[in-house]
Amino acid sequence: MKRRTIRIREEAYNYIKELAKERKKSMCEVASEMITERAEGDSKALLSLLIAELDDILRDSKLSAERKVEKIEALLYTWIVANKLPIWEVESSSASPKW
Repeated sequence: MKRRTIRIREEAYNYIKELAKERKKSMCEVASEMITERAEGDSKALLSLLIAELDDILRDSKLSAERKVEKIEALLYTWIVANKLPIWEVESSSASPKW
């Protein structure tokens, strides 16, 4: 496991130190858990937004099925690029992927 040194404010240091003492864990473990929990929470919020956008597209009765697919592809591509996610190659029997 690779370790890095970071600088934090003294009040944050003292808070982590107290939590580590209460939990009987190292300060590194406590800080790492806190960062991981925050990242997971942020990911869940972003995923909820994506799901809401997909739901809006799917429920739009004015859009044809083809137009819904186009809008969903565009939305997913935008999210992939904006979040710097790897784009996996997807094989399609009907057409080659646009991305």
